[in-house]
Amino acid sequence: MEPLRVAVCDDEPALNAQLEALIRAWSLRRGCPCRVSSFASGEALLFEAGEGPPYDLLLLDVEMGGMDGVTLARKLRETDRHTALAFLTNHPGYVFQGYEVSALRYLLKPVKEAELYALLELVRERRRESAWLLLNTDGQQRRVDQSDVMYLEARGHTVRVRTVDGELKVKASFSALSRQLGKAFAPAHRSYLVNLRYVERVSRTDCFLENGERIPVSRGAWEGLNQAFIDYYREA
Repeated sequence: MEPLRVAVCDDEPALNAQLEALIRAWSLRRGCPCRVSSFASGEALLFEAGEGPPYDLLLLDVEMGGMDGVTLARKLRETDRHTALAFLTNHPGYVFQGYEVSALRYLLKPVKEAELYALLELVRERRRESAWLLLNTDGQQRRVDQSDVMYLEARGHTVRVRTVDGELKVKASFSALSRQLGKAFAPAHRSYLVNLRYVERVSRTDCFLENGERIPVSRGAWEGLNQAFIDYYREA
């Protein structure tokens, strides 16, 4: 089982240590491996966040010296819209600032064991239900929700992954990435795999996406793609 990766960011060492201990106790009790990292500043977390695998949960103190938790959350959301995020605070009045960064919870200090455990259970369940692609791009591991992928395009020894937020160039096997994707994806061409949720219509030569892009459809792929498109929206 892949460990649940949790980052705790608070400029109070005692609180960091308390939360680490609670998370490890929950991990033992639930039989769910956890890897906990602690950071004393938002700057330190922001620097590390782009270097390793993505976190499943970020626990951010709202009021810290230097970069505050809300500013940190905004910066993290620029590249990651999906990681669960919760704020640690002494003041419940901050709750409205959490909407813009999709905060999952606010935990009032001192953090209660029951509230933290309920949050960890929720994050664990969300990860079970999610379908992620872990991509190696620009020397970094990046997690992308499959539902955000519009299509894949093979380009020699690399793959262009077109997402709703832009595109990523991945050094990987096109066939290996294709095997990781679910039923919503169908081949349009030997070099293209398209997510049917973004398809508006299919002709014998082109696949038209809702953002205006057009993907070529090969003669051999048209029949299968057209049927997959029909089946996808019949089941929706």
